[in-house]
Amino acid sequence: MTRTNIAILAALVSGSAVSSVAAQAVIYASGQLLTPGDPSIPPGEPGHDDSRDNFIYEIDVMTGVATPVSPSTTGLPAALAGTPSGDLFGFSSGQLLGVDPVGGRTTHIGSNNGLNATAFDITASGEGYLLPFDANFDTQQLFGIDLDSGASTAIGSSTAIGDAIDLARGTALGTATPFVISLGSVGDTLYGIDLDTDSLVSIDRTSGDASVVGAVSAVGAGNGGGYSGFSALTGVDEDLDGDFDALFGSVNFFDDDGDPNTPSQRLGGLARFDLSTGEWSLVGTNSGVIFFGFGSSPIPAPGTAIALASCGVALGRRRR
Repeated sequence: MTRTNIAILAALVSGSAVSSVAAQAVIYASGQLLTPGDPSIPPGEPGHDDSRDNFIYEIDVMTGVATPVSPSTTGLPAALAGTPSGDLFGFSSGQLLGVDPVGGRTTHIGSNNGLNATAFDITASGEGYLLPFDANFDTQQLFGIDLDSGASTAIGSSTAIGDAIDLARGTALGTATPFVISLGSVGDTLYGIDLDTDSLVSIDRTSGDASVVGAVSAVGAGNGGGYSGFSALTGVDEDLDGDFDALFGSVNFFDDDGDPNTPSQRLGGLARFDLSTGEWSLVGTNSGVIFFGFGSSPIPAPGTAIALASCGVALGRRRR
């Protein structure tokens, strides 16, 4: 049982106001902590080399502080998403996965669908979506994914993402080679970050049609530049009405000297995105951490039947 679910259950039992639980909205993340080695120890001796440990983290959306909730583990998926019932899913190398955030274990769900994607999301209504790499390693077309079987279905145009970028920057259709690394949703709209142009793209989940939010490269221009590693997105239910109403993402690196030959700082940053401009503001950072995937579950308003049912399901599953 996580601290988040304990807080939700307490609020449901006590009948406290929605605002008292709002700060408990949480993001799960797959990520890695770098612990620098000791330069005073000779090479090859224990303690000299850097160590890297992978965890499932809980991120407080109010502060951006990430806390490991799993033991150090391997094989965590780079793509995560949460369901309305409080479950955590992942996707890796064509395989839909169930993810135990506390144990760090994954289980296969259904059959491998043959798609490769790190852009994966589950909407507040419980529908799964992927934006896979095509034969040219471009992410051009939205797919739906069945959360019981893992089967996928193409949605809309096979060039929707690239066409949206070309239209926004005034280049000929077919020029863009988008690489959308993550998906998150707010309301009925999916959002992804194209790393090729550092742009936030909105995608209609029904038609697959896409458009650039704000200006091309708005994400990369955020906070004066120097930031990179926008690897993850997720919607968050801040007002606890059962819908995602805010978009958060990761900012993994900061280059403080502009020298490409020196390493960037591992920032482990949580950012909140402006859905009118495509820009972002930093909520908080975690030194030495990088994030791979984000997932969050919508939380129904306390006192409603669906809130009581979903909280019970989530708590029961985490006890097993």
